[in-house]
Amino acid sequence: MDFRQLRYFIAVAEERHFRRAAERLHMSQPPLSQQISALEEELGTVLLKRDRRSVHLTTAGEAFLRRARTLLDQASSAASEARRIGRGEIGRLVIGFMSSAMLSRFSAMLGKFRADNPDVMIELIQLPPQEQIEAIANGKVDVGFLSIAPSREKLAIEQVELKMEQIWEEELVAAVPAGHKLANQATIPLRALASDVFITLPRAPETGHYDQVLQLCEHKGGFRIKIGQEVEQLPVVLALIAAGYGVSLIPSCAIDGWQGQVAFPRLKERPRIPVTMLRRADNSSPVLEAFRRMLSVRTGPVFFPAANLRRRASR
Repeated sequence: MDFRQLRYFIAVAEERHFRRAAERLHMSQPPLSQQISALEEELGTVLLKRDRRSVHLTTAGEAFLRRARTLLDQASSAASEARRIGRGEIGRLVIGFMSSAMLSRFSAMLGKFRADNPDVMIELIQLPPQEQIEAIANGKVDVGFLSIAPSREKLAIEQVELKMEQIWEEELVAAVPAGHKLANQATIPLRALASDVFITLPRAPETGHYDQVLQLCEHKGGFRIKIGQEVEQLPVVLALIAAGYGVSLIPSCAIDGWQGQVAFPRLKERPRIPVTMLRRADNSSPVLEAFRRMLSVRTGPVFFPAANLRRRASR
């Protein structure tokens, strides 16, 4: 028995006539009659009573019709679901991010993805950068967003290849205590922070916030920073700055909610820090591919300047 025979039987049962069923199925009548006879022989029971003018269902035929319709409906539903899963329209996507400050950037991005893929479940997990990289490598997270400079297209961890794509950029601003001598300045040069103690994120991973701040101050400010503390999260950096423990360079997405406790002068050099999407090179998830396709429509990384945090980002 196969689905073709079920379709043939349903057509005959609904038309109550072999010729009309054959026309509906776009086939000749003799092969149709042969298939129904073969089905009855396989089942060992008569499904249809035939006479010269019409066809009638037996009691067994009525029961078989109900089940046959259910089976074909389930097969059609299964095929449709498989196709949708293959297109990434159904499933689950686990997204890692390094700081709660990034969440404001996700709303528009995830809103667009949800509009196109309403049946995909999104799970957001906040992890420090190094833990996030490890979670992506071991498959616990599908894709992560980190402030890593895309100096290379891929990296490897424990022989697992990870691929990087730059998605957006944040303007870096100075973050100083409210009582700092520079707190009332709208714009300052990097070198104005040369005598201050810096609070940074951890050095690992390479090319992260730590390395970028270090290189920026050396190359554009002309000084090597003095590091007071390394902490795991940007809100912790800001809390320590508010308490007077030091200064830092902070991406523009992180300043909301801290005004009044921390001052954020813009930097004359207008530096930027990239946000990079990281994934396993061998992750073949259709949902992940659909997510990447949605992001790849852009012509380049979106830029969020500090002056326009409450406006739409510019490109």
